[in-house]
Amino acid sequence: MTALVRYLLADVLRTQRWLPPLLLFGAVLAMLNSSDAGPPLSAYAGTCVFVYPVAVWLTIVIATAEDPVRRTVTVATAGWWRVHAAVATLSALAALFVALLATLAPVLTQPRPYPLSVIAIGFAALLVCGLTGVGVGVLCARPVVTQHGWSVLLAVALVFAAFLFGQVPPIGNVLGALGHDRGIPTALTTSAVCALALTIGGTWLARTLGPRRA
Repeated sequence: MTALVRYLLADVLRTQRWLPPLLLFGAVLAMLNSSDAGPPLSAYAGTCVFVYPVAVWLTIVIATAEDPVRRTVTVATAGWWRVHAAVATLSALAALFVALLATLAPVLTQPRPYPLSVIAIGFAALLVCGLTGVGVGVLCARPVVTQHGWSVLLAVALVFAAFLFGQVPPIGNVLGALGHDRGIPTALTTSAVCALALTIGGTWLARTLGPRRA
């Protein structure tokens, strides 16, 4: 599995399609922290709003980095389960990287104190939102959605839907808990379970549909 993840990483880096989401993420992160971002938990809530769609974007990039011919060869060598598990794993690592950057940025740039407990909560919330993005990205990418246009439309729709239904997990209740500074452990636990279920379910669906659409 490690070798397969490394192969997929090399292929993603070769395409350079990861540059737009990361550059946009860096620009927005710098803008959010260029002045006083407010209380630490509220600042992390604002960053969570952006980490989620960035993770969706990166996951779609990772899932579609190989062209259909190369993906056929990879699947024939490693098998459907290993390939899609590797895609989900690499996407989760990308979400972890983004969450770590988003966690450290205000600590290094903001004048307000960031206690270790607040940093841990912020990192957990950012990671949950990133992992949710991985699950949504897997559902919007090949082989679940095979047309790029439909993939983009579905991803945008699911990103906006996460913010339209109030404090509903896995995104809404995390933002609500951080904004009101109450019920944070429960919200994070519930949302983490939902994010994991979404990622596992999306990976299973991709594995199921992959052989039929190959």
